[in-house]
Amino acid sequence: MHALIGRGDELRRIAMLAGAATVGAPTVLLIEGPPGSGRTRLLEETARLARRRGVTVLAEPEWAGAAGSRRLLDTAGDGPLLFAADHPGRVDPRAWPVLELLAEKRAVLVVLAGGGVPYLPTAVVHRIRLGPLTAAAQAEFVAHLTGARPDPQLTDLCRVAAGRPAALRELLTGLGEDGLLRVDAGRATIRVTRLPRRAEEHLRGLVASVSVPARHLLQAAATIGVSFPLARLARLMGVGPITLLPAIEEAIESGLLAGDGERLAFGHELVRAVVESTLPRPVAAALRGEPPRRPSRPVPPPRPGLAPGRVDWAALSPREQEIADLVGQALTNRQIARRTAISPHTVNFHLRQIFQKLGLVSRVELVALWHQRMASAGSREAPPSSS
Repeated sequence: MHALIGRGDELRRIAMLAGAATVGAPTVLLIEGPPGSGRTRLLEETARLARRRGVTVLAEPEWAGAAGSRRLLDTAGDGPLLFAADHPGRVDPRAWPVLELLAEKRAVLVVLAGGGVPYLPTAVVHRIRLGPLTAAAQAEFVAHLTGARPDPQLTDLCRVAAGRPAALRELLTGLGEDGLLRVDAGRATIRVTRLPRRAEEHLRGLVASVSVPARHLLQAAATIGVSFPLARLARLMGVGPITLLPAIEEAIESGLLAGDGERLAFGHELVRAVVESTLPRPVAAALRGEPPRRPSRPVPPPRPGLAPGRVDWAALSPREQEIADLVGQALTNRQIARRTAISPHTVNFHLRQIFQKLGLVSRVELVALWHQRMASAGSREAPPSSS
């Protein structure tokens, strides 16, 4: 079992809760945090500390099923009990009442890694939220795995892990696999500042794992820069900042983005670059406001009325066609409003109609389809306005 680093405060609080559990009602501790933050490892350490104090610890397979929980009424014995579960959603609902019955005669502590509050009406519920490791804890983590203290260059690269132990372990493992990590005279250094294959694949997996709105938000943000104000991202995506909040929260939870007041930021330029690389080049260029380029070879046009991806552009009204063309040229809603002499609110209304008719969910998808349409027509120049 690897060392638990940077969670001293959490362990002290857990020790206090374990000592405060009393007969009468279960005490529940929820260990919360994003993926890779170390919930499972803290759960394991909690169980280890409880055993050292003479507490009977029951792992998830021993009590989470209905049959196993019923047997506990006869076999649990005396003394305090700790019930641990790494997958609270798998616990049989019939197991919870058994824990309440046990708590009538002995101290019961239930520790769950993630998940919602279980159905225990009488329970006293506590929460511990795992945040990112501090810079000092990350340096200690690197030293534990490599046997040497990280130099400034390696310390800077570690920012791609967003302070999450699992991602930091992946990064260091990947640096070793690719021959990029060097340990000399008690210092851990890197030969060149780049992501190892393992870490890049991990980041791409994170991008693919979030919802479509969060992915498009991340991709649009990556074309702006490492750090940027929320208002600028909202203008680029043509929506109000409030509309973006659910996707922003998910992006931050993934570890790819971080919030700092009114600004958002990627943890490292290399993270931003990986996210941007998941966009087709024409889309990234359009979002950055670069002028479109002609393809080197004209592509034969598709049959009339049907664009690549079987999107029926003919379903759009003339005004909607015009707005779609302007969005494809990377104009913001405000710029489109000035160009077409309508209000930004009306532009947004037309965009919702366009998304519905074409089966899209975001501006990023519309830009991508527009560029495919231009390429298939043999030109990436914007078509003439329809009005």
